[in-house]
Amino acid sequence: MNTVWLLMARFEKPSVPLDQVCEEFFGMKEKQARMLASAQLLPVPAFKLRDSEKARWFIDVRDLAEHIDKQRQAAKDNFLKVNSPGRLHG
Repeated sequence: MNTVWLLMARFEKPSVPLDQVCEEFFGMKEKQARMLASAQLLPVPAFKLRDSEKARWFIDVRDLAEHIDKQRQAAKDNFLKVNSPGRLHG
């Protein structure tokens, strides 16, 4: 499955407001996500569509998909390492 296409189908647009994804995908409330976005400290780039303090923050579904895929691969690699044949289980 292509993660980008699945996110596009879900959100029906390439740029998604941060408040619609921050809790589910980043595990944080909107206020914290906005603070991190302003410092570019989220796991994906965030942007505004206009130059204003009150403008909404957005993320691109391609960046979110890449983040999801990287996290999944890291978990899979760790799982395979822990559950490799020959590994002693306590």
